[in-house]
Amino acid sequence: MRKILIIGLSLIIIALLAALFVGHKINKQNSASKKKEIFNLTQQLQSKNNQISIIQKSFLKRNENINDIVSPNYINFSKIFMDKNLGELKNYSISKYQTQDVLFNANIKAVSSAYVDFYNNDKEIILVTYDGIFAIGKLNNISKFKKIKSNITNLIKFEDFFVSDQYGVKDIMVDNDLIYVSLISEKRHNCFNLKIIKSKFNKEFLEFEIFYETAGCVDKKNKHGFLAHQGGGGRMVKKDDNSILFTTGEFRNRPLSQDKNSDYGKILNIDTLSKKSKIISLGHRNPQGLYYSNKYDFIISTEHGPKGGDEINLNKNPMKQITNFGWPISSYGEHYYKNYSKEILEQAPLNNTHKDYGFADPIKYFVPSIGISEIVPLDKNDSEFFVGAMGSEIIEKDLGLHYILLDKNKNKVINHKYVLLNERVRDMAVSKDRKTIILFLETSGSLAIIKKN
Repeated sequence: MRKILIIGLSLIIIALLAALFVGHKINKQNSASKKKEIFNLTQQLQSKNNQISIIQKSFLKRNENINDIVSPNYINFSKIFMDKNLGELKNYSISKYQTQDVLFNANIKAVSSAYVDFYNNDKEIILVTYDGIFAIGKLNNISKFKKIKSNITNLIKFEDFFVSDQYGVKDIMVDNDLIYVSLISEKRHNCFNLKIIKSKFNKEFLEFEIFYETAGCVDKKNKHGFLAHQGGGGRMVKKDDNSILFTTGEFRNRPLSQDKNSDYGKILNIDTLSKKSKIISLGHRNPQGLYYSNKYDFIISTEHGPKGGDEINLNKNPMKQITNFGWPISSYGEHYYKNYSKEILEQAPLNNTHKDYGFADPIKYFVPSIGISEIVPLDKNDSEFFVGAMGSEIIEKDLGLHYILLDKNKNKVINHKYVLLNERVRDMAVSKDRKTIILFLETSGSLAIIKKN
């Protein structure tokens, strides 16, 4: 029976990936036809992922994971193309490598979801899938990633973590010989929080322990409803030798973002020794990208808006005072639905101004939304950045990268360019010399390498 399931699953994945590969080779189509193509592919993805989810649940009863059973030792990538110009950004080139191994994703628009970081002086890449499969590969040889066993199934017990990316891993951070992983956790039945787990890095086995978890939890049964992917947050960056910056969403319980007694809808500074946290900024919906400039002492972050209103936020001298970015009182987006109760609309009015209410304005916002994701620096002066875009609408400048340039005083965006990749950019990491960027592209389940020429 198991062999039949594995064969069936493998055929599903291979067929789907083949369809994606063929689709992405069609480059002479106009935007309207590409949009239709992507819509058709997302319908296929939904159907296939539903089938995979059913199979995965049967394995979970035996404490097993599809990824490890079908491909027990390695994740293999094959070259799709190398050293193509990155659109109009002529000083950058991009290479792409796709896997046909099973890294399934229960997301309507994706084959797989994973997070990446550099290791070993930027010579190696660590990859973790949303459902907790770890692997390591060499930057100069992308073809084969060796899987690393871990104890993550001993720490995470609730089924949705392994069958829906909304509940899974949210980020990975490597700090010398330590690896940190953030994830959504079920603190008690139907009540969720965010956790960071930590392990000494070992290429054979990762022995994780709980490093930090947000106080309290958000119950599915609240007046505002509950959406796991709106509570994702989970981005981590090292601030200094003794602290980590950590983003949290509000799980759609909107008032939590303005509650200074709540850890949700915030950017937190976590002391790595005491494991205590303090609020750096509040008024966040779902911060998806995070970078701290040690050289210039500022935080730049990206954030999902509601229907419209994705943001890039800049927080200068962040340790001096708590900055409020306004959500859900102010937003350049709007509610998806108009039939909310009077009480909810009073708590979340989404006023189309920030300064009038004493909040910090974003340095850039996107209407319509671009499905904003990670942000990484491109120069040692911390003025140039790539911002990832997910979504599914080419016309809205989703499915690619946004280049932004700050002015010399780091106050505003003075240049903005868009590069279409036809891929949801889930995650990015940049090398210490700022010359190499690695990306995980979840539409087709691919790794991309961008190099500065």
